[in-house]
Amino acid sequence: MPNSWLELDRANLLHNLAALRALVHPARLMPVVKANAYGAGAVPVSAAVAAEGVDHFAVASVAEAVELREAGIRGTLLVLTYFDAAEVDPILDHDLSPGVFTPEAAQMLGDRARARGVTARPWVKVDTGLARLGVPYREAPAFIRDVHKRPGLEVAGLFSTLAETADRNRAQVARLQEVATEVRDLGRLPLSIASTQGVLSMPESRLDIVRPGMALLGVAPHAERLDAAIVQRVELRPIVTWKARVAYVKVVPRGECVGYGPRTPLERDTPIGTLAVGWADGYHQTLQGVGHALLRGRRCPVLAISANSAMVDLTGVDGVARDDEAVLLGSQGSERIAVEEIAAVIGSFYRVLATIPRSVPRVWAGERGGG
Repeated sequence: MPNSWLELDRANLLHNLAALRALVHPARLMPVVKANAYGAGAVPVSAAVAAEGVDHFAVASVAEAVELREAGIRGTLLVLTYFDAAEVDPILDHDLSPGVFTPEAAQMLGDRARARGVTARPWVKVDTGLARLGVPYREAPAFIRDVHKRPGLEVAGLFSTLAETADRNRAQVARLQEVATEVRDLGRLPLSIASTQGVLSMPESRLDIVRPGMALLGVAPHAERLDAAIVQRVELRPIVTWKARVAYVKVVPRGECVGYGPRTPLERDTPIGTLAVGWADGYHQTLQGVGHALLRGRRCPVLAISANSAMVDLTGVDGVARDDEAVLLGSQGSERIAVEEIAAVIGSFYRVLATIPRSVPRVWAGERGGG
């Protein structure tokens, strides 16, 4: 048995997929499964939604896209960020759709595609105001025309990234649409700018293709930036439960300390459970002293976290034994630890799961095997 693992709820994932599809129709979905689907598992999540007819996915790197191709994921795989010369052949080998935003990238992709007698289908990344990656929107029409005329290349779409504040978002959507208008003689190019935040807060940002990531996992990050009515309408359901084994149970005498370094001595004899998970397994050390784990349906304060262990106070929880399952994220009995609770401590929704190593198994709840 693994020391810790993620259980994925297929029914909840498919509920979220159906709810998002209905919400954004007629726009299509391009799930963002970068960073191992933000930790949930890019291959199992992608395979599950691909089985429901989704044929566009977005990742951060060529390596992530190749992993999906080799796992049998077909359709469009958009690489959202940078690629170098050594990755051009893998792009062509696996029929990937890289984002291009520099003349150098367009040239090396086009030259190699022409030499191999194939056509590459990049998307052009337009910087509409985030100032991260992308050809500046004022220069984008000329750049798109340059890419379009290069032998071996066919522009497959235009995409950008919202800055996630209302005023900037509105300006960014308008800028992307203006770019598309200026190159409309090249044909109808699909437009994509909305991620989870845009989908759940700004209907006009949905355009042709939306790129939800966390929403598919049942997470609506930063509620203050979202439209509460839209969030309520989709009724997202969490798909991940994070579990760990109880490795040891003992009573630590009053006056002793728990964990490394200076510690406040225990004021009473205290039952302590040691969980087989720690910061090296993705369980954030900032949770010690403030976080909780669930055992026997009860909240147990996390007293200390080391590389591969977490010590919890079992006061008031009877019968905990070695090999019991503790829940770090998700529900057990009537109690629940939500992503929002952990995010409030560690300072990020996106790092709650994304920092869990790939070596930690991701399995479908109630099903044999997994991904």
